[in-house]
Amino acid sequence: MYNDDRAVSVTVGYVLNFAVAALLISGLLVAAGGLIDSQTRQVTSDELAVIGHQLAADLSGADRLSRAGDVSTLAVRSDLPRRTAAGGYTVEIETDGDRGTIELRTSSPDVTVTVPFRTDAAVADGTVAGGPVRIDHDGTGLEVRPA
Repeated sequence: MYNDDRAVSVTVGYVLNFAVAALLISGLLVAAGGLIDSQTRQVTSDELAVIGHQLAADLSGADRLSRAGDVSTLAVRSDLPRRTAAGGYTVEIETDGDRGTIELRTSSPDVTVTVPFRTDAAVADGTVAGGPVRIDHDGTGLEVRPA
C-alpha cells in the first residue's frame, strides 16, 4: 500500500472552518446578550422614573382636591402599568412630614428608582405591587392602595 493523505486535508479543513464559524457566532451571541441586558436595565429605569413621576403628580392632585373642597372622603384612581420591560415592580412610599419619596423597584434586573414628592396632607407609608392604584383620603391623610 502507498501513503495517500489528500482526503484527510479536505476533512480537516472542513472541521477547522466549522470550529472557527462556531467560535465567531458564540462570541457574537455573548456580546449581544450583554448589550440586551444593558438596554433592558436602561429602559426599565426610564419606565420606573415615568411611573414614579405619574404617581407623584396623582398624589399632588389628590392633595389639592382634598384641600379645595370640604370633602370627608376622596378616592383618585391612578392607572399605572402592571409591568415594565423587566416584568413586575413594587412601589414603596416613605414620608417625613410634608416631603416623601416614592421608591420603585424591580428584581430582575435589579433596578431601583426614587422620585421625591411633596404634599400638605399626610401620606401613609406603605408598599404596593405595580399596577393600577387608588389614592384614598379619609379626612386625615392620603393612602395609596391597590385598585
